[in-house]
Amino acid sequence: MSPSRRFLPHELLRPQVEQSDLLVMISRHDAGPLVRLEAAIAGVPTIGTRVDHIADFAPDAAVAISVGNDMELAEQIAALAEDEERRLNFARAAQERTVSTPAQWTMQRICEFF
Repeated sequence: MSPSRRFLPHELLRPQVEQSDLLVMISRHDAGPLVRLEAAIAGVPTIGTRVDHIADFAPDAAVAISVGNDMELAEQIAALAEDEERRLNFARAAQERTVSTPAQWTMQRICEFF
């Protein structure tokens, strides 16, 4: 993908997500990271900063690290990459939780920030 292209249609994005081993998402705040939900549905586990959905899904369905702790992020990425069983357990738990979470709950969480 060229650096100037910032949007992929769903039919092109979904296969890339499904081929991923891990979603790494770092931010200081995010009312409801939809990319995390999309990754979970596709069976891709998330590691990221302890905010919003990532914090909600930790410790069993996502790996949440402290905001700004680069060393912890690197260590947790390496640990998850080296432990396929653990990575797949996170993926399954995130997928199950995402499927069972009503969209209304997600919308309510997003609205709390506005």
